[in-house]
Amino acid sequence: MKSPILLSLALGCGWLFSPEVLVIIGNSAGNLGWLAIPLLALTALLFSFNSNTINRVLQSDAHNSEISLLKKSIGKIPAGTLSIASCFPLLILAATALLVTSGYTFNEVFLYWFPNFGFAFLLLGLLTLLQFLPVEQIYRVQLLFVALAGFGIFVLGVYGTLTPAKPLATIFQTPAELSAGSLSSALLLLLFAGSNLFQGNRNHFSKVALLALLVFLPWIFASLAHVNPERLASSTIPFMTASRKIMGETGRQIMGTVVIMGSCAAFTGLSLLCRQKLSELSQEKMAPLFVEKGGQRWVFPLLIALSVGACMATGLAGDELLETLLRSALLLWLLYYCFVSFAAVFVIKKEQQTMAGTLYIAPVLLSAGLAAILFSSPHSVEMLQYVFALLIAGSCFAALLVFIQSQNKEQT
Repeated sequence: MKSPILLSLALGCGWLFSPEVLVIIGNSAGNLGWLAIPLLALTALLFSFNSNTINRVLQSDAHNSEISLLKKSIGKIPAGTLSIASCFPLLILAATALLVTSGYTFNEVFLYWFPNFGFAFLLLGLLTLLQFLPVEQIYRVQLLFVALAGFGIFVLGVYGTLTPAKPLATIFQTPAELSAGSLSSALLLLLFAGSNLFQGNRNHFSKVALLALLVFLPWIFASLAHVNPERLASSTIPFMTASRKIMGETGRQIMGTVVIMGSCAAFTGLSLLCRQKLSELSQEKMAPLFVEKGGQRWVFPLLIALSVGACMATGLAGDELLETLLRSALLLWLLYYCFVSFAAVFVIKKEQQTMAGTLYIAPVLLSAGLAAILFSSPHSVEMLQYVFALLIAGSCFAALLVFIQSQNKEQT
């Protein structure tokens, strides 16, 4: 794929159009009402502004990757720990949740006689085979996934906006009580966590959040125009509820396609992210060269497929524990992004000696949002435990990779 804009959108929007993000959007709209619209816009601008700061540093000769930036800021093992712990658990947990969601959606919307878990395993097999193709071919298929998912959301959003079922005064009515427990404004930060997957021409990276904003703004308005906020806030599948209200059975089918394509896009995007991190670890002499040359293409997809298959086979997908684990993994990715943001700001300060204090605003707000999400959750203790457990496991794996690499260097 030669177009850097299309490439950045294909990779960066993979997670943004996933069913998990649609749940966050729907619940946030229900809890916050029309206030979710400006808060979403502020969140997108926050990530775009922060992306520009990071890209400014990564385009320099001294820092050619996020791992390189972290390595020079906090050290080799901590950088490897954060990178590994934030990416690989997220891929496995997200894939488990999203593939099973796709299976249930295919069963309920398209073919009721087709086993839902059968479709989930079939999709896992097809997406794993996709990882063996040349990366240019994967990019093209990923662009198709993203385009179908984004277009479906956009069509439903525009149609629902043009055919509201409520008067404008009702739609823009401020909720009597904002849900402090859910802190939807902070949860919106998780929407864009993982949107910085593109590592090519980074000039186009900041456009990812703005494109998602254009897609989701009409969708939020359409949801509020057709569904009561209380129902959106309490539903586990608010996107299905809204699509059925907007366009009936046709809306359900469009959203069913969005769910399946969005799940494929999220799985593929996160897989490419993890493969990218493995290559960066190898380039930074923190992993054996085999990892970059063949391991990340031929071995890694099989290991992920076995892990996700085991999670689905053991029933984790139907357990409430998965939601807590997935939110913990998303928080770890947001934590990683906060560290990268602060590291970029410190590099700019060191190189320029003086720096506008506005560059600190984005990473500080991201950190505040992370803390708000964590400590407002009813499962905050469990999430903290899972985050620490993943960090410990990541540190052990990072130390092992560094040790193997050092042994190989001594032998050569």
